[in-house]
Amino acid sequence: MNRTEKAVIVSNFAGQTKGVPFLVIAEIRGTKVSEVNQLRRDLEKNGMSFKVMKNTLAKRAFKDVGVVGLDGHLKGMTGVFASSPDAIASARLLKDLLKPLPTIKVRAGYFDSEVVAGDAVKVVSELSTRPEMMAKLLGTLLEAPRQLVRALKAHEEALAAAAGEPAVAAE
Repeated sequence: MNRTEKAVIVSNFAGQTKGVPFLVIAEIRGTKVSEVNQLRRDLEKNGMSFKVMKNTLAKRAFKDVGVVGLDGHLKGMTGVFASSPDAIASARLLKDLLKPLPTIKVRAGYFDSEVVAGDAVKVVSELSTRPEMMAKLLGTLLEAPRQLVRALKAHEEALAAAAGEPAVAAE
């Protein structure tokens, strides 16, 4: 492979990984080509990508896009997973797809501009997704008015009982 070909590979890979919220570095030694191809197809259906790269070329590409700290994890037969825009959903999908592939071992990840250990990638997959967090926040915001209405209703019923009048039915 000459310099021009290497430059094209680095440029293409840098373009694929630029702005990606979550990257995963994994060792793929011992994995069959058919398994890697099936994994790649399953990832692509969900907006993710997987690339087996020479480590020196991956280092150059990461440097070009400002991803620092992964160089020490680029050893041996390495594959790089790049997430879709939803990092949490991508981490969950990756965790599920890698279960039947014990030969692929996650070495490290790059999440929120920080290098995370291989075990921490699993933790990322267990975080709540944006829609889940929004639903929890909405539930929390709506709970205070509900409690206020319940308290006012209970106070109204207590006053009505003290006056000997029947409580007014809610409309």
